[in-house]
Amino acid sequence: MFLLPQTYWQVKQTKEKGRGVFAAKEIPAGTVIGDYLGTIIDMAQFDPADDAEHLFLMYFTDYACIYPDAASPGVHLLNHSCRPNCWIYSYRGHTLFFSLKTIEPGEELTISYLLSPDDGTCEPCTHVCKCGSRYCTGSMHLSFESYVLWQTFLKNERKKTKRAPFRYGKVLPKLPAYPETIPGNSVYAKIWSASIPEVRKKRGDAL
Repeated sequence: MFLLPQTYWQVKQTKEKGRGVFAAKEIPAGTVIGDYLGTIIDMAQFDPADDAEHLFLMYFTDYACIYPDAASPGVHLLNHSCRPNCWIYSYRGHTLFFSLKTIEPGEELTISYLLSPDDGTCEPCTHVCKCGSRYCTGSMHLSFESYVLWQTFLKNERKKTKRAPFRYGKVLPKLPAYPETIPGNSVYAKIWSASIPEVRKKRGDAL
């Protein structure tokens, strides 16, 4: 679900990544873009093949995930980038998307999918990144160092708020109120920059 008025965003088709979300107006840094809402799925009964061609499944608890209405516009349409301009924030158990920097009109809103490191079990791996950024890793999987940084930060953030009640098979209801902005944190830059030495090594750049 978008929390920004529709005058600030538009969904358009991209060349290689399917649909994407683009800024229609300038979006200031720290602005809350939306809330990741959808049906609460019991992971014990979920068939991964149901999401084989998409990356819509969002973590909710160790046993449950959120699956959005893929046909409707929402923050689930943000594409992955190795150096994104948006990030996620845990708030009262909900996953909010917010802008890391000022996003200019016409610029695509992107986010890191923050997938766990590929330990060889993701085979054949379909999580190929096509973001085209200077330090693109070629994969949506985080490096081990980046993943540890993110999980440590996320665990501490989730301790600060209580998770909203939910029921399997039901749509997670929107919160009665949302923050308009999210404060900056140096951990976001640390997470993506942790992969830079590895990318430079692959390219043969001087370290």
